[in-house]
Amino acid sequence: MTVIKNKIRNYRKGFTLIEVLVVVFVLGVGLIGALSFFNINLSNQFEAKNELIAAGLVQEGADLVRNIRDYNSLNGKAFDLNLAGCSAIDFNSLSNHQCTGAGSAVCIDANSRYYQCGSGNTVFSRRITVSGVNSDGSRTVTCTVSWNGRTTQSVDYLYSNSF
Repeated sequence: MTVIKNKIRNYRKGFTLIEVLVVVFVLGVGLIGALSFFNINLSNQFEAKNELIAAGLVQEGADLVRNIRDYNSLNGKAFDLNLAGCSAIDFNSLSNHQCTGAGSAVCIDANSRYYQCGSGNTVFSRRITVSGVNSDGSRTVTCTVSWNGRTTQSVDYLYSNSF
């Protein structure tokens, strides 16, 4: 007896070239979308970091002016001594209690402290402006930090009665 095996021929054993191209295209579009999402988030992270540093520099500028005002008041001097027309105050100003005289660029030293210098090694520049005497006897302190075409600013009022 002879057994005849019927073979069913299947000419479709794998993917066609068109199916492979469609899969590669769909995966490529998905990967490009995911990579651009991560790239955008990375650049936003760096910008948020710069915004936080700028906000800290603005706050530090206002605090430094208040520290000089308090030093002057504690030592029986005019509260705004060495502050009128001052535009460069940094942590070095606390030792001599006056403007540093440097420009508005911001540098960072070996101890990771920001200070104002003539030409900065950071992208930040800080300008502190202490206005003339207001009608209530106060002075307006405006601290502006600029970086990469962006600016953040704070306005504070400095009164003679610090205590």
